[in-house]
Amino acid sequence: MSDQPSSRAHDSSPFDELLSGSAAAGGTSFTTVFRGYDKAEVDAAITALSSRQNAHTGELSGAKSEVDALARELDELKDRYRRAVATAKSHAKKVEQLEADLALESAKASNAEEKVQTLSDELVAAPGESANRHQFEEVLRVAEEQASVIIKNASIQADRLMEAAHEETQSRRVQAQADAHAIRARADHDAQQVRLRIDTELTAHQAQLERQAAHAAEKVSQAEQEAATIRTEAEKGAASLRALVARETEQQRAEAEDAVRELRVRTLEFEESLTRRQDDAQQEFLVLHNQAVAHAERITQDANDQVAASLDHAQRVSSKADDFDRLMRAQALQIEADADVRAREHLERARVKAQKIIDTVTAHSQGVLRDAEDRARQLRWQQHQLTSFMSEVKDLMRSDTVAPASAAAATDAGATDADAPGSDEDAAAVIDEAEAIVEAADNA
Repeated sequence: MSDQPSSRAHDSSPFDELLSGSAAAGGTSFTTVFRGYDKAEVDAAITALSSRQNAHTGELSGAKSEVDALARELDELKDRYRRAVATAKSHAKKVEQLEADLALESAKASNAEEKVQTLSDELVAAPGESANRHQFEEVLRVAEEQASVIIKNASIQADRLMEAAHEETQSRRVQAQADAHAIRARADHDAQQVRLRIDTELTAHQAQLERQAAHAAEKVSQAEQEAATIRTEAEKGAASLRALVARETEQQRAEAEDAVRELRVRTLEFEESLTRRQDDAQQEFLVLHNQAVAHAERITQDANDQVAASLDHAQRVSSKADDFDRLMRAQALQIEADADVRAREHLERARVKAQKIIDTVTAHSQGVLRDAEDRARQLRWQQHQLTSFMSEVKDLMRSDTVAPASAAAATDAGATDADAPGSDEDAAAVIDEAEAIVEAADNA
């Protein structure tokens, strides 16, 4: 009777069978030891699960960082595209300003031509004839031809410069738009691929975490069921033991009472023997009663020990689950900090690259602008030379027409011969100056 509870404690319980079945289905099996599983194997399994979760978490954080970096790079490219468009617009405005300056210079040249034509008409309509009129007309004709050539060359060169500037601006705008569209398309494609991969990995990781959580909950539930089963078995054993002790006690009490009744019926000569037997029976009853009580207390203590061990095991499992949760939170915070550091590094590299591109475009635009300004200054200098030349011609013609005709008629032939070389020298100087201007224009 006393060996029956001890043999029941060593038999496999339904909780052990359920744990062995779930471990075989989940791919992890633990060796059953006294009052639970092997702690080293449980710790190894928890460590493996933690490593897998850390790996999945790292991959997820890396993918999110790549998506953020691609989004920031796309924003930087959009900003660069907008700045390039603004630069092209400013260049177009400068080209328009140069065109306006060229139109103004052309108007001034046309005005100078009109003045030359007016002076020529006045010279032709002037009364009397001068000895140098033919030379002046030749000089005016040559000057008009050279002025026309200079204006034509300046217009052609200005048109070429503006056309080249327009073509370069248009090509840069088209290239910038093509690059922006290509980069945007590539960034969208990469972001979509990364997003799909992240969603797939996140779904798989969430499913795995749910399975692990369900498995852990199942283990906790099994531990609770085992504790309840042990407690129930202990209570049943204690109740059966109490019933057995009560039955034996009642039976012994009934036997003692029967013996007492028999001893009372017997004659007085058996009184001493009866008294002795009563004493022996009482002592035997006390011994049996003490043995039964001690056996019941021992069984109750064993049951209480098993219940305490089950509760301790459940508490250890819960503590390990809490430690695992805290570890996961700490690792998540560390991964987030690493992702922030990598994001700042990518942002710094993108900013340096964008600054280099902006410096290159700015330097090239400034070079083109300086070339256009130099060409405009050359055109203004040529126009100034032409204006100075026309002013000198006008002053020379005005000085010749002011002299009265009577003074020329009163002068004798000797004086006329003496003044002729001076007029020839003035005409030659004018022709030389016109040739110098034409040569300077051709060289330009």
